Amino acid sequence: MLRAAKKTPPPAARGLRFGIVAAQYNAELADALLASCEQALAGAKTVRAVRVPGSFEVSVVAGRLAKSRRYDCIIALGVLLQGQTKHADHIGSAVAHGLTTISIQTGVPVIFGIVTANSLAQARVRCFSQNYNRGREAAHTAIEMARTCQTL
Repeated sequence: MLRAAKKTPPPAARGLRFGIVAAQYNAELADALLASCEQALAGAKTVRAVRVPGSFEVSVVAGRLAKSRRYDCIIALGVLLQGQTKHADHIGSAVAHGLTTISIQTGVPVIFGIVTANSLAQARVRCFSQNYNRGREAAHTAIEMARTCQTL
């Protein structure tokens, strides 16, 4: 079920450092995710975006950024569209596992902002709409996690 973004005021990114790893594949959609994510991080101390060829490659760069200890949180962005085979499922599972492992091993939160959709129409809603924008949602989650980890 598609849920709208939270109606609470967005958290402030001021003073925080973020690394974003964004896939280039499905460029129109991925570019929209990245733009809305960066916009939601306005005021952050650091926002560094690194582009990689596809969602499968996101984990490698996310791991390098997390291990560098230069970021309070890493955000992974990409778009996987389900085709006639299970290829997108396998990539999505591998990326989710990789990002979770990075987060646990480094202690740096890694936010899963990979849109997995059954159709282009579903993906467009999640990448372009105001109410369901997953790039902005990933940024808000990253801010909250970075702030939470600062208190630990």
